[in-house]
Amino acid sequence: MAFNISVFNSCKFLAISVHRYDSTATSADIVISSIDPNITGSYTAAVTYDTSGNGNINIPVSNLSAATGGFKVCVLENKIEQACKPILLKCDIDCCLVKLTDELIDCSCDCPRCASTMAKAQKIFLLLASAQSAIEIAGDTLQSNSGYYQDILLKYKKAKEICDNSCGCDC
Repeated sequence: MAFNISVFNSCKFLAISVHRYDSTATSADIVISSIDPNITGSYTAAVTYDTSGNGNINIPVSNLSAATGGFKVCVLENKIEQACKPILLKCDIDCCLVKLTDELIDCSCDCPRCASTMAKAQKIFLLLASAQSAIEIAGDTLQSNSGYYQDILLKYKKAKEICDNSCGCDC
């Protein structure tokens, strides 16, 4: 009676696996919406259960209302919301950390520039780790998790702000 979400292929897809909540359900709708109130719209995909009550679907991130940030993923069976879970698409910030780490590898001393790069990377890393902890604590229940969602969004936005122009990967 749970569902799992994985981000793969450099944040190009969400892999969602769900086990039937309602024993009479043969399918479910997966509804994904941003937890950022400034980003509107949602994406819905249908998943069909096999005879064991399991369903799997890969959703292109390009179908979502944004390519990065925090999202709420919900499972609906027979139009009834069964469970919701937060997810963080953070490849943009991961790329920032890669660039900062590359800068640190090139540092050959404990100079002030290296110290500030290290401090910046540490802040970003800790913010993302804390946001991930909030995701784990929020779990996949229908209890009011809005505080966790706000916490995830706040930490993601702060990490993104700190990254500013320290963009790596494909930017």
